Amino acid sequence: MMRSRATLATLLVGATLFFPAPSSADEADIDQQIEALLGDPQIFRSTIADLQQRVADEDSIAVSAFISYPITVSIDGKRKTLRQAEDLEEYYGDIFTPDIVEVIVNQDYGNLFVNGDGVMFGSGEVWMSAVCLDDGCNEIEAKIITIQAAE
Repeated sequence: MMRSRATLATLLVGATLFFPAPSSADEADIDQQIEALLGDPQIFRSTIADLQQRVADEDSIAVSAFISYPITVSIDGKRKTLRQAEDLEEYYGDIFTPDIVEVIVNQDYGNLFVNGDGVMFGSGEVWMSAVCLDDGCNEIEAKIITIQAAE
């Protein structure tokens, strides 16, 4: 019995070495990548947290404000372009499927993929990027630019 506890403890310690939990260091790395490629990481950090809460609450009106329009999405295999926030209401459940909701709500900030196009949620189901608010792009908002169902 004592030997099996020691073996179990060794396995658990070993597992944490190979599969470490995300840490604030991971989040700091993401912040650095966002700052270098997209802009102010605090804008992304707060927008993502707010988006996750609004999606979890199924607040379609609030969620519509997180999207950069126009946006083309796939609904039942057909492409549909939403031109403004009001267009989302009719299709919310078709676009924010349980799979998309899960990807957004469960995305850990420290595990985001970041490149010059934006930040990727999950395996690419949702992308968010910096959208310029002025000609010089001195002010930005973080907005959803892509929503696609997992194939």
